[in-house]
Amino acid sequence: MELSISLIGSREWRYVVPGWRDVSFGISGQTAYVWAARSIIVLPSHEDANPKVIPFDEEDLIVVFVAGAGWLLVCETSMRLVGAGGEIGQVHFREVVEQASFDGHIVSVKDVGSAEYRFEVSGTNLVEIIDS
Repeated sequence: MELSISLIGSREWRYVVPGWRDVSFGISGQTAYVWAARSIIVLPSHEDANPKVIPFDEEDLIVVFVAGAGWLLVCETSMRLVGAGGEIGQVHFREVVEQASFDGHIVSVKDVGSAEYRFEVSGTNLVEIIDS
């Protein structure tokens, strides 16, 4: 499917993105972004800039969050913490992820089997929170 991004004024960009997942949008502070199944497009922060495309070919992206200076990618069967130099943390799930939320510190993930997981995101680590 074709995704068209227009900046107020006269700038427009077109991208071909996989059509098997919806296009989603996020914003965190000064960062606005769009993601589809296999890439993140960071929107320009001023009119002279261009969007930045971050490809991701490992598996489908379900939800994408800004995490500090990097990204928290909740994928179909995993979650990945990605910094400027690449992937710095990863966890895998037994079932396909259905939904996720992130408050800037704790990420909660629910899979299709209704299992729920919580992780603390601290620097370069994803630490599972085990409720006792």
